[in-house]
Amino acid sequence: MAPATQKRAAAKFYQEDIVKRKDDPNTFGVVVRCWQDAEDLPAPADNADPLMRALVQGEVGVSYFPRPVREIISEDTLELVDRMYQPGDLLKRSVDDVRSGIVTSVNVRGRLEHAISGEPFPSWVTEHDVESAVEVDMGDYVVYNDWVGQVIEMFDEAWIEVAGGNMIRLPELSARLAIGEKGPDILPQPMSTVQGLFGFLLGSTRPSTEDTVVSVKRTVLAISWLAINQSLTPEEADAKPRPQRIWYGSDLGKLTVVSRRAEQALRVGDRVRLKDNTFVRATQHGKSSEAHGVISVDAYIVQETKSTVEVLWQDGTREVLETRNTVPYLNPDEYDCWPGDHVIWKTEDSKQHVVVQSVNARERTAQVLVVATGAIELASVLELDPHGTSDWSAVSPSNDGLGVRRGDLVFIHREGTTNGVEPPMVPRIGEVEEWARDPPTVGPDGRLGGWRRDIANIGTRIAENRGKEGSVEEPPFKRPEKGDTSLAWFGEVLDLHLDGTIEVMLPHGEKITVPLSRLTRLYDSVEQLEELWGDEEGAMDEGEEVEVWEMDEDGRWVEGAADDGDEWESADEGEDEEMHDVMDVEEASGEWSPSTDTVIPPLHVETAQPPSQPEDSRPKSSSGRPQSPDVPKDAMDIEDDTEEGSSDSPWKRFEVLPEAPVDHAFYSSTPAQPSRQFLTRLSKEYKALRSSLPDSILVRTYEDRSDLLRSLIIGPENTPYENAPFVIDWMLDSNFPQTPPIAHFLSWTNGNGRVNPNLYEEGKVCLSILGTWAGDKSESWSAARSSLLQAFVSIQGLVLVKEPWFCEPAYEKLRGTEDGMVNSRLYNEKAFVLSRGFVRRALEIPLGGLEAELHWFYYTKGKLKKVVDDARALIEKSKATKEDTEADRELAVPRLSGGGIITLERTLAKLQALLDARPAPDGPKA
Repeated sequence: MAPATQKRAAAKFYQEDIVKRKDDPNTFGVVVRCWQDAEDLPAPADNADPLMRALVQGEVGVSYFPRPVREIISEDTLELVDRMYQPGDLLKRSVDDVRSGIVTSVNVRGRLEHAISGEPFPSWVTEHDVESAVEVDMGDYVVYNDWVGQVIEMFDEAWIEVAGGNMIRLPELSARLAIGEKGPDILPQPMSTVQGLFGFLLGSTRPSTEDTVVSVKRTVLAISWLAINQSLTPEEADAKPRPQRIWYGSDLGKLTVVSRRAEQALRVGDRVRLKDNTFVRATQHGKSSEAHGVISVDAYIVQETKSTVEVLWQDGTREVLETRNTVPYLNPDEYDCWPGDHVIWKTEDSKQHVVVQSVNARERTAQVLVVATGAIELASVLELDPHGTSDWSAVSPSNDGLGVRRGDLVFIHREGTTNGVEPPMVPRIGEVEEWARDPPTVGPDGRLGGWRRDIANIGTRIAENRGKEGSVEEPPFKRPEKGDTSLAWFGEVLDLHLDGTIEVMLPHGEKITVPLSRLTRLYDSVEQLEELWGDEEGAMDEGEEVEVWEMDEDGRWVEGAADDGDEWESADEGEDEEMHDVMDVEEASGEWSPSTDTVIPPLHVETAQPPSQPEDSRPKSSSGRPQSPDVPKDAMDIEDDTEEGSSDSPWKRFEVLPEAPVDHAFYSSTPAQPSRQFLTRLSKEYKALRSSLPDSILVRTYEDRSDLLRSLIIGPENTPYENAPFVIDWMLDSNFPQTPPIAHFLSWTNGNGRVNPNLYEEGKVCLSILGTWAGDKSESWSAARSSLLQAFVSIQGLVLVKEPWFCEPAYEKLRGTEDGMVNSRLYNEKAFVLSRGFVRRALEIPLGGLEAELHWFYYTKGKLKKVVDDARALIEKSKATKEDTEADRELAVPRLSGGGIITLERTLAKLQALLDARPAPDGPKA
């Protein structure tokens, strides 16, 4: 933890901020990359895009407009113009504020300039004064015959005015151009197949700085149909088949475009038309004598905006703020919730559906309405589940299964019916169709493949026939009209009321209030495709090809193939065939042996760890064994506090038991058939475990199942996990040691979240050496370099750490920042409180093969009393004063919030009961 005097400066800008250069106030831009973004990962070193190099703190990536220039630049050279939000976004007044708010509505005023002439409109306008100059765009929702779909690809025809006033018609895929764009990158290069196929480029026309887009028409749409009207009866739904995927010609007029509030708000760069065109000065392009005639342009570009938002704070107050006086809340705590949220209140004895009334963010408590009884009660937020999933992460948040959020699109079931699930669960429908999942591909001839090629062929044919006999001019798209209730089965969530009801705005503008049970959420297809084609938690299957994008000679981004050039190789050539011989020779170069120092690899970080210390310089316990980082002193000296070697002490670091316990996570798995290589390596592993395990790690293996192990790791001193038991079951498959051991963590959090970012509730242990995280090759499992001892010590030294929040790879760079410090402290409190429950679970339910050890450690050695006494002392300290001292800054958990105290006191009551039921170590119970 960085000292308080070395705090890093807070970020000045965030994604989608509108900025201008201090040295050129007329140059505006939008921030597209920030150093602090969790998802901002380094691009390939050979990426030609100037905006994709790795950022350092204090830099941002900016895309300027209207000129298409992009660069990475220091924050100090920019000035904030506006900060953009959508309904449902989270914000704070400052990064170190513990209270957060949720945006309920946005009001934006815009300054306009004519898209071609640049002439400014004399006054600022709002969304009510304008309408979009773009009929439909990527990601827009459309409705047809009771189906809701989303536009995922488009084909355009654009008119380009070139030098001399000549006009060129350019058809192409992917909606690249917008009215008013100008420059040499508008027209494709001459070698493009566009000129040869269509003949639209006149004579020897070449791209120039004068090329200007004056008109864009959508001619072909690809629509992924997501779901059908949920108010229909099954018979009515069966009579409405899924619509076609590709739309063009006269069929476009059958589609109704539905816009969310976020899409209606003015954004810098939007093309709009004024509803009252009294003062509009349109520009004219082309000649009446030519086939295309004169094109009149009345479109404006939003050049600058000023935004205010209505904010609902966690304490229930509402406020209208200028967005520049707020900061986005990028890394929400997993227990964060806001008034109106439907959550599950989980205690050890019950689970209740409650509606949040207000939250005291500093104390981490909430007033909640218990739906079943109507009572208002005080709850710890550490006992509230706002997500319906135990493995929620702010880095890659899952789609919440509980309740709905402001801004969600929802289907409305008929009155008297429900969505079919038990509240507060709300189902989500709208899986992307299989055909839409195909990633873009380009064939050897440079042409697109799959359904995108079909769209290009149709668009090309339409363009070739434009103006000829039989050609069809596309009709306008339909928009919901006021008073038209034909789409009253679909809408956008406006607000969440404190009585649990939901306010929904229908497409035609009417607002209705319905119970949660009548809603089903719509799954965004663009979000799905991003998840499908994106990198999932950094993991990649062995042998899987990496999909990359590269720019071809025409300046188009196309799919390419990654060229690794440095494929992973075994540490020893021929290791598979000769492993049993290698393992018999401990001095062979490059091999693993139990006498080799265990090197703990970096965890989820890019920089390499320094080499391990020489054997004689590593810290030693009093018994002479090497210590792992942050191992508790009282745990390290366990054996020295007893009669060394006494048969009365069950605390043996390594032991082979006759039978595997039935509660082992892999007990029912098919036993591996051990090969000579497997058994030889296992013998070496056992030798290392007997001699080198720290005293705070116990390992048990079994005569009847040599492929199974169980480890008990005691939480290190001055971490949130101090003196808590962490049990992990292990299985070695038949390919061991060529493949890493398989781990299953026994999580005892009662569904209240992960106790550590790397230890999942369903049992996953996320660690590079185990192959569950895509680390560098030096961090991955190697038959020659890695060992079971290394895996066990890595978990204690690199996972059960003082500041576990930073174990998330995206958060490591935030160490020392206000944002990081606030979130880390919140996480430590959760980890401490949950891990006290681990002590209770380990003592109440016998754990096969470790019952005697746990009884001895917590009762005979008095660790249970220490856990209880330390927790009580922390509670008293927390109640007595809220101010940290200098000494407190060195503590993993300096004090607790009110909510932390409520949850911890529940656990302490159970631990005290266990303590009272057992005699004291040195005599009868007092």
